[in-house]
Amino acid sequence: MFGYRKKLRAVGASSLEWASTAPVAQDPAVRHYFSSRLNWFFLFVALVMYSVAWPTLPITHSMPVFVLPVVAAFAALPIALAWSAPLLGWAISVVSAQLIGIVVPVRGTWELTIQVTHLIELLVLTFMAFLRCPLRWIPVVWISTSIVIAFAVQPTARIGWVFGITVLAVVVALLRGLMASRRQLAVRTEQTEAAEAEAAVLQERARIARDLHDVVAHRMSMVVVMSQTARYRLPDVSPSAASEFDAIADAARTSLDEVRQLLGVLRVEDADASATPNPGLAELDSLVAETRRAGAEVVLDLDVDADEVGESAALVIYRIVQESLANATRHAPGGRVDVEVSRGEGDLVDVAVVNTAATADPLQIGGSGVGIPGMIDRAQAVGGSLVAAPTPTGGFAVRARIPVVPRREVVVPEPIVFSSGSGEPPSRRR
Repeated sequence: MFGYRKKLRAVGASSLEWASTAPVAQDPAVRHYFSSRLNWFFLFVALVMYSVAWPTLPITHSMPVFVLPVVAAFAALPIALAWSAPLLGWAISVVSAQLIGIVVPVRGTWELTIQVTHLIELLVLTFMAFLRCPLRWIPVVWISTSIVIAFAVQPTARIGWVFGITVLAVVVALLRGLMASRRQLAVRTEQTEAAEAEAAVLQERARIARDLHDVVAHRMSMVVVMSQTARYRLPDVSPSAASEFDAIADAARTSLDEVRQLLGVLRVEDADASATPNPGLAELDSLVAETRRAGAEVVLDLDVDADEVGESAALVIYRIVQESLANATRHAPGGRVDVEVSRGEGDLVDVAVVNTAATADPLQIGGSGVGIPGMIDRAQAVGGSLVAAPTPTGGFAVRARIPVVPRREVVVPEPIVFSSGSGEPPSRRR
């Protein structure tokens, strides 16, 4: 007994080894079919139905014995394709059902033109085709199945079968349309979130670039101004020391241009937020003092309590004053600069940086064109406004109105257009 079992196991193992190494088993389509458990399930169902269809076929239909396995195969085996290729399995089943109903006669009082197994197979494959075929094929499957089943069943039951298939087609189509719309909505939502995240990253990088521009441009401009005016501010400057100061100014000017180019293409590297507190109204005194050390005449009138102004508004005011002072020292050397920060109407803070006409030649420091637009963007970001324009006396004025607390509704002023007659020179457009 045990020897017989061993022989059976050996035969089974050798059969499995032969089946796994056979050329047909190496075909990618065959390997893909047997890689799915659902395909194994429908293959098992197909074999069970085939084992039922073949013995019962002589009871329902009259045909030669040698034809029985072929007809039974059409009545049962296509269901094995219900998951892997439902449209192909449905096509085989519906065509064979119609041909069998026309060609093969039935026995006795059998009321169907096909076997029950064939009818079950056709219904299952129709449902799977509705579920998985392209939507444009659903009307074809519905009409063809309705015609074949109406021909296969008794006349009194045709309307009920056709109605049931129609309801099935409509319900499945609606469900598939709903699922497709939800998938599209999910994809669009994901794309929108990705676009918003990318826009937020770009805005943050632009903010970092703007902050770097405000800080670096101001500091480097002070280096240039202090170097070029050292011979006039300091007594007993020797020619060699003066030439050294000029070299420092040239190096600082070159570095400033290179930094601006780098800030203009700040698009790749992320930047970590600095742990240093943002400057505010309390730092305006040191900013003005630093500008005075560069030889500029600056008068500060600060008539606002720093504690009454929010942090974001104070930072915007500081950056506006910083950029305006840097512009004045570069483009109007020797001129007087008046900085006034005072309370305006309501919750507004009025900021004015006005410089007189230059008394010396402007420093040859090119601008990057983002100074004034950057100040406008900063003011609008907190719900304020900013206007920059030349004065009638040949100077330049920057006036801003910044709310103490940022507003939800942003006030967008009219765009600033400089006329060619009295407008700002191109070198002033930062």
